[in-house]
Parts: sequence; C-alpha cells; structure tokens
Amino acid sequence: MKLERLGNDLYATGPTVDSDFLSFREAFAKDGVQRLILVNGPGGDLWTGMQVARMVQQAKIKTVVSGYCMSACSLIFIAGQERAFGTGHLPRVTLLGIHGAHSKDTKQVNPQAMPQMYALYKQQLGEKFDSTVINQALYDIKESGGFLRIREIERNLEKDRTPWFCPTGQTPFSDCQQHQGKDALSLGLVTQAQTEVLELPESMKLQMTYFGRKLGPPTLQNQDRSDKLMERYCKGQAACMTTFRGAFQNYLTANTHKALAFGTAKPGYGAAWGIDEPGMALLRALYLCNHPKNNPKLCRLVALNDHELTPDDENEALQTEALQKTFQSMPLPTPEVSAQESQEVGTLKPSKLRQIHQLTGMTPRELEGVVRWNTHEMVTALKQTERPVLVDVATSGPMIPGALNFIHGGLAFEDEKKEAAFSERFRNMMLAAVPDMNQPVVFYCASSECWLSVNAAMRARQIGYTRVIWYRGGLASWARSGLPTTDRLPVAVLN
Repeated sequence: MKLERLGNDLYATGPTVDSDFLSFREAFAKDGVQRLILVNGPGGDLWTGMQVARMVQQAKIKTVVSGYCMSACSLIFIAGQERAFGTGHLPRVTLLGIHGAHSKDTKQVNPQAMPQMYALYKQQLGEKFDSTVINQALYDIKESGGFLRIREIERNLEKDRTPWFCPTGQTPFSDCQQHQGKDALSLGLVTQAQTEVLELPESMKLQMTYFGRKLGPPTLQNQDRSDKLMERYCKGQAACMTTFRGAFQNYLTANTHKALAFGTAKPGYGAAWGIDEPGMALLRALYLCNHPKNNPKLCRLVALNDHELTPDDENEALQTEALQKTFQSMPLPTPEVSAQESQEVGTLKPSKLRQIHQLTGMTPRELEGVVRWNTHEMVTALKQTERPVLVDVATSGPMIPGALNFIHGGLAFEDEKKEAAFSERFRNMMLAAVPDMNQPVVFYCASSECWLSVNAAMRARQIGYTRVIWYRGGLASWARSGLPTTDRLPVAVLN
C-alpha cells in the first residue's frame, strides 16, 4: 500500500502486499499517529493484512475508510480501537467488503485460513459480534469475488445501509442475501454512525480513468468539442444531428457520475447519469446503447462526466493501415513457447457452459466443434489479408490489437429466464460484429485458466457460427511471446 503521513493522520491506499509489513512497521515507529485512513484498498495478502492488523491493535488508534476497503484491507480496518467511515468518495461506494481466505493463484476458497480471521472479528466486535453474518462472509463464498458488503451510515438512506452477501463476484444483486434490520453500527463494524470529514492527499483523490487510462482535463463543456463529436458520429445526417444535439445537451446538465455512448455502424445512443461510480456509469451507458428493442448494435463510449473519450485523430482508413503494419511486424513465437502452450495440461471436453461461480481454473484442452489455436496460429492468421474477427471477453487489462471487447461476454446462468435473455443479447451482439456466420471468429480472455472464452466459443457454436476458434492461452500467452497490446476499448456490455 502507498503510505502518506499528514500531521497525525496516516493515509494508506492500494493493494496489500508483502512489503507493507515493513512499511507499516516503520510508519508506526514514529510517534503521533492517531488515525489510519484507508483509501480504496482492494485487499491482497492475508498474512500481511493480519500482521498490520496486529500493529494497529497495539497502536490503539482510530481507523477510517474512505471509498472501498475490501478483503485484507477490512482486517486492518477492523483492528482499530475506534472505527468510522469518512468522506472523500460518494456515500454508496464508501463501504467495507468482508470475505474468507482464498488462494492467490487459483482463487479457490481456503477454509484452513479462516479461524484466525474469525478470531480477529470476534475480538474486535465484542458484544455486537454476529456469528451468523461473519460465518457467512468467511465460509459461504464460492470464489474470491464473493463478499459481504456494508455501506457507510450517515450519508446513506436507511435502505442503502443494509448489508448484503453475494457468494460470487458475478451473483446478481437481486440474488444476494440482504441482512435486513442490520447495518455497520449494529454489527459493531464501526463504533460511530457519524462520517468523519477528511481532506485526502492529492495523490489519493478520485482520478477519472477510462479502463485504466487517466483522463486529461475536462473538455466537453466547450461547444467546439461537442460540435466536432456531432460531426464525427453523424457524418452530416440531419436526423442523427438532431438526436445527438438533444441527447448531448441533456447529458451536459445531468448529475455526476455520467457517461454517454453512441452506435458505431448504426444510429442510436445510451446515456447514464447519477451513478455511484464512474466505471459503472460507463458500463450502463454502453449497455443501454447496445440493447434497445429492435435496434441492437455495437457502440463506442463517447464521454465520462465532462471528459471526452474519443481521440481527435480517429480515422478508420489510417487505423486499418496502422493495424496491418502492426500485424506484419509481429514475430512468430519461438518453438519453446509453442511447445509450452501445446503441452499445457487441461480438463476433458465440457458438455455444457460453466455457471458464474465456476469461471476460473484449468480449462479443457479442446472443445467440441471448436478449433483451438495457440499463439503461432494466431500470429500467422493475423498476418493474412483476410483476418478472423477477434472477440475479447475479459473485463480489464490490455487487449490484442484489433479485437472487439464484449464485457461480460462469457457468462452463463442457471436461471432459465436469465440464460435465455443473455443468450439473445449475445446473439444480437455477435450478428452486429460478425454478420456472416461462416466467417472465422476467435474468442479469448485473460489466460488458459479463464472460462469466459470457453463459454463464449461454445455459445457461438450453438447459435450457428461454423468457424469458431478458441485462443486458449489468451492474453497471458500473447504477452509471454512479447507481442504488442493495446488499451481496452469495449464495444458491448452483455450483462
């Protein structure tokens, strides 16, 4: 975690890693720390989290959360003698996330590590300790994305203070268990209902990012920028310009956080505003653009709050030429890399799609009716004039140049209604991207342990695509070969 001392406050942000043990020990060795303020801590190493928590206990200081504090971060927070939520982020995204231990590599739950965590919560929460709630948070998760989440109190409405437990990271909110009548104070997680007023260090204040890329100064309030955007997306079509102008003016006056998306090959848009978190606003706007009734289409995100997301030099012909040069200059993988991919172990052919709580772990060596490619076949195919369509179904990180990113494109659901609705959205987005079902299409995600691309490839085959290809190694194999990547640029959100 990055540490910064301001007066008697010690601020910490970022993931919990091994070296934090020494960093915190050095920070606490200096007198005068009265509050530890945890700013957007996603969690990390369990051992380190427990060691830092013991330091916090010994120091007998107050802990405060600004933004989210998840997993190992929540262990550090709960060790405070007094505990509170703080300002610095919107109320609905200021929360604690508690869950059980799991393997860093496989993401599988590790019950053997739970007792030490259970003991810490029991000790710190005292007479308010609720064994049912804490046991559920630690032992009932299905994978690393499962959490008990608890929002701050003072700035939220009563209905938004209710803790909720989701066993997986993909479990829909409606399917998560709500702990009605409870909140962070009644469970003893905080010792006060009042929100602490904070002035975060500049380095820890909310930064506008677009899938990992920092955004520059706001530009959309400038009329010249909106006019250029309108020209770019409407290409002189009067009806489109009328729609764009009205939508854009409504967008500019809407509440933060907000995002705007426009169709690429077909007219239409999606807009979202008043959203708790910038990333959720982006996904919502893109989803609304992709899936209106009778007008499904691929879309491009145009704006986030007052930031323009489309580069000035967008030119399809130039981009195509640059992409072709990139592919032609790519080296073929070495024989050693190719052998490693070919010999990697795998499971048997699956007979059905994997559900949302089983999307990590060893994938099959092959799929029924689907061609498997390694990196050598990928590079060779991309060097050809007639290239396959690449569909990336990951949600973060870089992409292979030229790929189309379908966020949440590899999900599957046990509920028949949800599965049918998702299948229809998948079919619509595939037809928008690859109208010819005989055209080759390649699916990939993060690595050979990601089932999202398995599901997507099998689903494409089921709906009638005849030349479905699966790049099993995904971006991990691509990166190991030293091949170029590009920033993530989603064109569809499927769920």
